[in-house]
Amino acid sequence: MKLILILLFYIFSFPVFSQNLPKSDTQWWNDVTITKPLIKSKDSKGKEFDRFSIFFNGTLRFGNHLKTAIDERVGFGFDIKVNHFLTLTPSYLYRSNKPNLSVREYESRFRFAATLEKKFAKFSIKDRNLIEYRMRNSHADSTRYRNKFTFTVPILKDKKELFAPFVADEPYYDFSIKHWSRNEFSAGITKKFTNNFTGDFYYLRQDNRSGTPKAVNAVGMSFKIKLD
Repeated sequence: MKLILILLFYIFSFPVFSQNLPKSDTQWWNDVTITKPLIKSKDSKGKEFDRFSIFFNGTLRFGNHLKTAIDERVGFGFDIKVNHFLTLTPSYLYRSNKPNLSVREYESRFRFAATLEKKFAKFSIKDRNLIEYRMRNSHADSTRYRNKFTFTVPILKDKKELFAPFVADEPYYDFSIKHWSRNEFSAGITKKFTNNFTGDFYYLRQDNRSGTPKAVNAVGMSFKIKLD
């Protein structure tokens, strides 16, 4: 009788576990960043640029195949433009997420990024190197390295940019488990509506070597607002 009860438990609980821990998911990502320049400088040609800025951001992601809000984030940080090629970004992010329908997790992320960027006549490249320390309530703390490389080609008409298609790839290395744990590939367009308002519209594929879901297909919008 005891063996039958154990078998029944596993038979009826298996669909529940499968439902809570899907192998793949379809998601919708939304991000807003508001930036306020605090210090401006001029380059050797007399052109003004933002030397030191503060920013605030918020994120809302829908998952479980677009049925529920699964990920909320808020954060702030500083952009320090060393020169035309290098920007340093210390930041903090607070995250609340639901990895499945019955569990909610919380974490604080302390981050530092160094971004290299070079603009050429017909394209630009950007390489962001980010280290983040994650303080988590339900898992051991961890440290990750993320390297995001972006290739952008602006589409011009009468020397004016209409929009800029881009592709990007970002592998993650997790020092706590000592291997590359995730990769995110994205492709989309950047549209500059005004000098102070820009939007990114993209598709993203996320593949995870650890945790669930193993694969995520996401469409997203990311808006950047600059306050002069």
